[in-house]
Amino acid sequence: MKLLRTLAAALASSLILGPAAAAQPAFPAKPVRVIVPFAPGGATDQVARLLAAQVSGELGVPVVVENRPGANGNIGAEAVAQAAPDGYTLLHSTSALGFTAAFGQKVSYSLDKNLAPVSLLIDQPLLVMASNPLEVADVQELKAYARKNPGKLNYGSSGTGNLTHLAMFVLLQAAGIEATHIPYKGGAGAFPDFISGRLDLFADPINSAYPYVRDGRVKALVVTGKDRSHLLPDVPTASEAILPGFQMGAWQALMAPAGTPPEVIARLNQAYVTALNDPKVAAQLAAQGAVPKATSPQEFRDFLQAEIARWKGVVQTSGIKLD
Repeated sequence: MKLLRTLAAALASSLILGPAAAAQPAFPAKPVRVIVPFAPGGATDQVARLLAAQVSGELGVPVVVENRPGANGNIGAEAVAQAAPDGYTLLHSTSALGFTAAFGQKVSYSLDKNLAPVSLLIDQPLLVMASNPLEVADVQELKAYARKNPGKLNYGSSGTGNLTHLAMFVLLQAAGIEATHIPYKGGAGAFPDFISGRLDLFADPINSAYPYVRDGRVKALVVTGKDRSHLLPDVPTASEAILPGFQMGAWQALMAPAGTPPEVIARLNQAYVTALNDPKVAAQLAAQGAVPKATSPQEFRDFLQAEIARWKGVVQTSGIKLD
């Protein structure tokens, strides 16, 4: 009878406490989905897939990349902001997050309230390029062409308000060049038009732009990093050729839905930091002109807040408007 009473008490306790008292499976127990808010094949997509393959081994489950392009990365960001905060849906995004906040663009999510930082991932410069049909080889020739052909130039970007848009706007303005902006849903969609000459000018992160320059399909004019790139040592910096002191990096980072348990955030951070510190991954990134930038969640939060404050100042001084 005593044994029966003990079993009955245990059963009653389990019924009262319900499923919450049951042991939860350790994270992760199923595939992790990483949403890239830009088109397949672009600069962000390339890094996301490289890291996903490595992180999959770290976590012991498949890490699947899903592309949700549009609205300068905000369609994908909104999807993750609305996802369950369980660590199984993540956002691999870019500096576009900071620009959305800096420009005060209207979106259906709050960066502070709906997304949680996991880690900064990489940083890399942009390449500002000219199409081959546009017969200019450097910035001086571009300025001369613009003076002789007012109103004829155009330039593409990976989306209105994107880093590539802001870089081109500021640099063209500094060079005294007028050009019409044509936005795309990511760099991958712009390159066919750029190579054919339908676009005159374009800026894109060096990891996706370099192969086109290397193969002679487009021409590099300047790089936006502090220093010249080891991939293209003869290409001047924007600071050298156009605007002294100008520097702009195309960073990428990982975020999760707000409310994701701290221990899950910590596990994801550990997996991505380990992947970024892997010598083979670092070598692959370096071959693309990118630099690993693994951080803690708090370090990334601080970095993001500083970036938003910095670009708010640029927006105010440049006068660029997106709406």
